Amino acid sequence: MELTQVCSEEPLVRNVQRTRTSCFHWLSFCSFVLLLGATIYLALLHFQIIPTEKKDEFQMPEVLQIKNYLESVPQTQAMKGNRAAAHLMGKREKDHIKWQHSINALKEGRIELVRNSLEIKEDGVYFVYTQVVFTGKCQKKEELTHSVIKNRETDDSMVILQSSKTVCETRSDSNWTQPIYQGGLFRLEVGDVLSTKTSNVKFLDVNEAQVYFGILAV
Repeated sequence: MELTQVCSEEPLVRNVQRTRTSCFHWLSFCSFVLLLGATIYLALLHFQIIPTEKKDEFQMPEVLQIKNYLESVPQTQAMKGNRAAAHLMGKREKDHIKWQHSINALKEGRIELVRNSLEIKEDGVYFVYTQVVFTGKCQKKEELTHSVIKNRETDDSMVILQSSKTVCETRSDSNWTQPIYQGGLFRLEVGDVLSTKTSNVKFLDVNEAQVYFGILAV
């Protein structure tokens, strides 16, 4: 009778062992999958296939660093020396930006504000920069564009700076603000004329000197 009881319990023990073995296999498989996934993810991050979130100081383009440097220098210091320079403030006027110079904005007579454009009076390398800020309420999709154009006396023209932004791609009742800053170094010659072209001027935010256009000899 005792022998029969032992034989009847043997299949039950085997089933328990099989269940434990099956659970162990599943745990091992899941661990392997997780480890493989983590390895692949880290490899993608290492080779920059997946973009990583960086601090603002690393996302900032070089031109913005130059902008911040120029803004950190008091205007009186920026205009010292023998460098040609101009800094214009913009205001909204119908369908375009009306540029007007601020105090000490033009230096040495080598850059002149003529017909809402900057005319170069001396050959050289110049840092050209401009910023506009748009603001409004989302009603429909809008395309915002701001460009700096170089014109010659021969009527040749070339866009040297241009940026476009799209706002309100999805319907919303919220307000939006979109700045556009551009800048770069250019070789300019006597007779070159720099002007700007801006779309959707009605959305311009001209408060607190946020719209400007300038040039600085380097």
